[in-house]
Amino acid sequence: MKKLAALILLLAALLAGVAFYQHRASTSSGGTAAPLTVYCAASLKKSLETIVEQYRQDTGTEVRLQFGGSGTLLSSLRVAKQGDLYLPVDEGSVNDARQAGVVREVFAIAVQRPVIAVRLSNPKGIHTLDDLLRADVKTALANPEAASISRVSRKTLGEKWNQLAAHATVMKPTVTEVAADVNLGTVDAGIIWDTVTAQFKDTQAIEVPELSGIHENASACVLAFSTQPDAALRFAHYLTAPDKGGAVFQANGFTPAGGEKWAGQ
Repeated sequence: MKKLAALILLLAALLAGVAFYQHRASTSSGGTAAPLTVYCAASLKKSLETIVEQYRQDTGTEVRLQFGGSGTLLSSLRVAKQGDLYLPVDEGSVNDARQAGVVREVFAIAVQRPVIAVRLSNPKGIHTLDDLLRADVKTALANPEAASISRVSRKTLGEKWNQLAAHATVMKPTVTEVAADVNLGTVDAGIIWDTVTAQFKDTQAIEVPELSGIHENASACVLAFSTQPDAALRFAHYLTAPDKGGAVFQANGFTPAGGEKWAGQ
């Protein structure tokens, strides 16, 4: 675990360095508006890549995305103090960002729920959390210090989480890497967001009572140190608009949190 924690800190420092380089490059070019830099939770990757291209076509504004676990990204922001928006996928990360003085405004954009991910047809017959503790089941989990899915699951499950973590075959930095391992058959199961399941064609979701009551918002947070807060706020509104970002999120299996129709504001 010490090695994994060191790796997470190193990743945060590298992400901070990339953001600083991009900021220097964009502000030194002159003559054109600087691209927006967005720190985005890995589970939002598919939707955000589509939305960013759509936004570029609609407004001419470039958006640069940095993906990672919500916790890792927040660590990067605390170090770099560069960028325009932070998109975590749980309220705990938003609260941590507020307490750190990193964000100025927050907008809920979509809802996710934790589930067990298994291969299509569920070959190991996994239906409960206890099934993840069987000797014949290989399980992947995301590191709770780096990824929101496991931070939320750990808080909800308590001692059961400790048992799952002790039994896990592998810990991954992001939820999408857990899903990828399940999809490839490297492991038999993992705990991921329901919306991530739809992004992997050979994976299906198993709902369990212990996790069924959890609903976490993915949020767009305008960063306190953004050098272009109006442009960042505009993109946040685009993300929440039901006819723009909201439609993309819904098409990818999310429940949109609701927002005002886009008026080119």
